[in-house]
Amino acid sequence: MRKFLPKKIVMVFMALFAFTVSAVAEDARLLSFGFYKADNSGLTADYVAEIPAFVAGTTSYEVNIAMPADVDKSALVARFTVNSGNSVSVDGVPQTSQFTENDFEDPIDYLVRNSSRNQNIRYTVTVVELKEKSWAEVATLDATALSGNEAFTGVYSGAVLVVNPKDNVPYVAYGARGVDNKMSVAKFEDGAWKQVGSALFSPVINSSHFDFDIAPDGTPYVAFGDKEATSLANSLSVMKFDGSAWSNVGDQGFFKVQAQYVGLAALDNGLAVGLQNNSKNGEIPQRAMGIATWNGSAWTTGESALLSSGQGMYITKMGDNGKIATLISINRGKVNDVNYGHNIFKYENGNWESLLTNFVEPNASQTYASPNQMGTKVASDGTIYAWTADDAQTSGVYQVRLKKYNANTKAWETIGGNSLPLGLESGLESHVIVDVAIDSEGIVFVAFNNYKDQKKLYVMNLDPNTNQWTTAKQLATDADDINIDFAADGTGYITYTDTSNKIHMFKYGYDGTTGIKTVVNQGVVGETYYNLSGARVITPTKGVFIKRTVDNNGNVTTQKILKK
Repeated sequence: MRKFLPKKIVMVFMALFAFTVSAVAEDARLLSFGFYKADNSGLTADYVAEIPAFVAGTTSYEVNIAMPADVDKSALVARFTVNSGNSVSVDGVPQTSQFTENDFEDPIDYLVRNSSRNQNIRYTVTVVELKEKSWAEVATLDATALSGNEAFTGVYSGAVLVVNPKDNVPYVAYGARGVDNKMSVAKFEDGAWKQVGSALFSPVINSSHFDFDIAPDGTPYVAFGDKEATSLANSLSVMKFDGSAWSNVGDQGFFKVQAQYVGLAALDNGLAVGLQNNSKNGEIPQRAMGIATWNGSAWTTGESALLSSGQGMYITKMGDNGKIATLISINRGKVNDVNYGHNIFKYENGNWESLLTNFVEPNASQTYASPNQMGTKVASDGTIYAWTADDAQTSGVYQVRLKKYNANTKAWETIGGNSLPLGLESGLESHVIVDVAIDSEGIVFVAFNNYKDQKKLYVMNLDPNTNQWTTAKQLATDADDINIDFAADGTGYITYTDTSNKIHMFKYGYDGTTGIKTVVNQGVVGETYYNLSGARVITPTKGVFIKRTVDNNGNVTTQKILKK
């Protein structure tokens, strides 16, 4: 006697069968294609193609992928994804994503096939040359319009630019002009400035004595002298943004000092803050350098143990790369017969180390005591850079000198000549501003203005082949609060504040854009899985797969995973 399955079970089976058929019968289609530095040892960045939109009935597409002219194209490994049930071949040779090498010196035809539909779609991949990188203005931040508060007439001095290491988005922190001087932070995303949390989120801050940084996990932090602190006016407070609101890290005004020249480093294992105390009633001597560190649950505060107790500071500034922090300071007056000597300290894994103490360049009368001509940065590879001004070359004429620390010899080396070629014939003034950044390939960039020449904004970089500075390129006039920073993908940003208290931003890339990590037709937000041949898998079981994730902003990440 023939037995029949219950009707409900039959319907479920038919639905599952239909789903399986539809999953393996998707149109032959290339979804993504790129060359990634993780798959190619000769690349220093990721290059992702724009995939043409699928058109029914079209069997051939052109895919151009832009790469620098000096890239070796003879043996590149492509990373790609295709629809379920598709196979990929080149001249009859099966292709495996992130594995198969090909010579891309000439165009290559990728054949994407779906045998169940008898579809063969040809994608001709051509590597084209990237144009020269350039600086182009992309946006102006009008704090009044962004906040919706007409009393907020613009940004106060001391705005700080930081590129978020998590998503490569540029952020700017600034104080309010025209109303109570409180903190605001904005980010430039999807072609527009957006407020990060509420505008004017902080207590009233002490002048422009604040700093801003973003931790490796993407969390923004601000540190400032807090005028509303009850422990002591202008005591140090730190706040962070948790994705929805700003809140205090520890207690408000937790370090009882009158915080001036505040520097902040947000690291992967905590926070480090350096400052100068300007109060006789503080926890440490007046003018002394204060240090505060956060271990994730508590603050440790006090006077720096690397200096003599009570030693006066004139200025302090910090830099970091998410793992290592550096602090530079200038002594107040003479110390051991050295006039305005400077100090450089390194903070790593909870320990402070002195890299330079009470130093003035040979033949110089002093280190020039201005925050605009001094600073320190840490490159992604851990190389430490610092710049100060001195009159070693010409008495009374102060020029900026850039150095880097050689960790092997434990010595500082001047780079790019004795001083930076800033074009200042009569030396420096306090309103000249210099900032330094190092891109993802280790190239040093300098942004600066010339107060004697309409405060024109210039940028130049150290040519890695000649070890000489390129000709400075003028970007703007009447520029204050100059900042420069680079994203991990090689995109550079410069910001400055104009005379109407608005912030302008320039972007460095190919024709004003990066030409890198540009992805279209990214797909639905969420996760999809592909086998090593790039074919989509609806439900991955055991084996190695490529997981492709699209977030709410359309950003795409891919990674290899092992399902056990």
